[in-house]
Amino acid sequence: MIQPILVVLLTAIAPVAVLMWWVNRKDSSRPEPPMMLAKGFFLGLLSVFLSLGFSQIISGLGLSFIDSTSLEGQVAEAFFGAALPEETAKLIMLWLFLRRNKYYDEYFDGIVYAACVGLGFAGFENIFYLVGEEEWLSVGMVRAFVSVPGHLCFAVAMGYFYSRCKFGMRRSTWTYLAVWLVPLLAHWIFDALLMGASVVSDTMSLLFIIVFSFFLRFLYQRSMHHINEMEDM
Repeated sequence: MIQPILVVLLTAIAPVAVLMWWVNRKDSSRPEPPMMLAKGFFLGLLSVFLSLGFSQIISGLGLSFIDSTSLEGQVAEAFFGAALPEETAKLIMLWLFLRRNKYYDEYFDGIVYAACVGLGFAGFENIFYLVGEEEWLSVGMVRAFVSVPGHLCFAVAMGYFYSRCKFGMRRSTWTYLAVWLVPLLAHWIFDALLMGASVVSDTMSLLFIIVFSFFLRFLYQRSMHHINEMEDM
């Protein structure tokens, strides 16, 4: 009989594995070496610890002493406690991974490798949230269709702009900043809407969820646009 912990782990990892397969399948003409994909995923796992280090620095600067019961506090926490440390850590790991990667020779490779890092982070985070959670199945289902794809969308944006910088495609100061700023802002809005919904009235909470649904749809559409654009290059 399969032990419950194994079922929980499979529930946590399954959406990550499916999305990694899907992204790599998009690169079927010249797929990346499996060992490089595994390395990117492992660096994504390590980015969790780097993110925690950044969170400690932010806490040391006094930016984490936020009233978590207020909307303003949740919005600030979404930025300083999640988006800023996590996207910064993932970008640093992606840069370390790609700066001497001889296989990074196509536009779409930036998205593939960024997805590996982002999904590595998402996989570790998923395990953290599900192990020990009594309602692990319902939490796992929500995260499979919301949080994990969200991390993929942030990664697609990061990889898209990284390739634009790498290969000189309409390169500008904004393009360099966008590698970090676009996933950072997307992550912030994503978390702020979800976290803010927990501290407002029932009517406002419903409004937040509706806005979040439209924002998630927008993220999916932009990600597919970036993927399709890079696929054609």
